[in-house]
Amino acid sequence: MPRPTLGRSVVVLLGLGVLVAALLGAAGPYRQTREFREAVACERAAGDCFEGEAGSIAGRRTYTTTSTTTHTDANGHTYTSTTTTTHHEVTWQRADGSRQARDVSSAFYSEAGEGEPATLLLWRGEVVGVEVAGGEEWFLPESGAMLAAWSYLAFLGLGVMLWGLVFGWWDGFFMLSFRVFAWMFLGVLPVGMAADALAYGPATGAELVVEVLVALLFSGIAGWMLIGSLDPW
Repeated sequence: MPRPTLGRSVVVLLGLGVLVAALLGAAGPYRQTREFREAVACERAAGDCFEGEAGSIAGRRTYTTTSTTTHTDANGHTYTSTTTTTHHEVTWQRADGSRQARDVSSAFYSEAGEGEPATLLLWRGEVVGVEVAGGEEWFLPESGAMLAAWSYLAFLGLGVMLWGLVFGWWDGFFMLSFRVFAWMFLGVLPVGMAADALAYGPATGAELVVEVLVALLFSGIAGWMLIGSLDPW
């Protein structure tokens, strides 16, 4: 482990400051997401716990996004992988004429025909669910998205603090950026899964198995990238 220096101490304090600030910022969204979870439990037990609003499916489309990841290991070997993802998007129209578009599952997309009526489920004025004949789709409320964002920032602070405590050397801006990317990629799925679980309860059965396997796969790739960027220690 590197010897303590002024630079390492600054890095540790910076990471600790980001971590503490992010946890304080997450307190409010966490409380609101817990309140949303109570409404979800009520809906599943008794029904009619969310306000319903008549709406319609105003549009639908599919689109693709492509992401490319480049990894250079400690021996200078570069590896590149490209992933293409197909997204299904549905746009609904509320009673006041406003519209909102969100990505949905392929199963809901196949049931939500353009122009068909829909029931919008509201929580504190926010659309958190859409029902059509044959299917429904639920979304993470704004408080849950804010909780995930603050948690992700806390994960960054934790990484900065650990780097200062355990490693702490400087080998260039490129390697710093690469390690930050790998560290954040490592946490993106676990953080998102935790926010979803807090809002709607943990997944069960086959859904849980799939989520865990996907998280392990992507986190494993990120961990391999991160470890590969480190000098032997």
